[in-house]
Amino acid sequence: MKISSDTKRGFSIPEVIVAISILTLVILTATNLLVSSMRANRNNVDRIIAYNLAQEALEGVRNIRDGNWLQNQYWRGDSKYNFFGTPFNEDGKYIIKRKHNLFTEDQCKQEINSINDKDIVKSASPWDMVAYNDEASKLYYKNTNNRVEYVHEPGLNDSGFRRWVEITTIHYDGSDIDNQNKLKILVTATVEWMENSHPKSMEISTILTDWKSGTI
Repeated sequence: MKISSDTKRGFSIPEVIVAISILTLVILTATNLLVSSMRANRNNVDRIIAYNLAQEALEGVRNIRDGNWLQNQYWRGDSKYNFFGTPFNEDGKYIIKRKHNLFTEDQCKQEINSINDKDIVKSASPWDMVAYNDEASKLYYKNTNNRVEYVHEPGLNDSGFRRWVEITTIHYDGSDIDNQNKLKILVTATVEWMENSHPKSMEISTILTDWKSGTI
């Protein structure tokens, strides 16, 4: 007499191990892709911030040049009047600081007649330049009116970025030696930061001229 059995066959141990291994591999791969994507996004954000910080520095130097012109001063600054901090008469590295302050209504109405009035301009100037040093190059951030501002003000949150500009005189043909060093400069803004424990940097440059003096 033959007895039939309806017993169902289950998974063997090797099959379970293979299934778990495949599932683990899929999860690890997806996790790695997610982490890599987040890291790439973070790196892209840092590069965008660095570019804009460098561009801001160039615009600051350009603004200082134009401000010196408007005050009838030497376009690379004057140590006597010193409206925007350290003049950039000499080639070298400088820290340019955005001051985030404006003239008051009364200051706008006041006439600038003497060297003693330079402090009126300097106190409300949007930019300040100082000679380069490592500590001064650090950028910090603060939240102002729901936006982030990057400033050279120790004591705030460290942004991880460092910034400076380098001024280099450009010689050109068609000028006597005395004037060669006065009418054209190369301004290079550099921003440095750490990316995944590796140092990174962004450099952009522009040429500024003393076109108020005539054709370059």
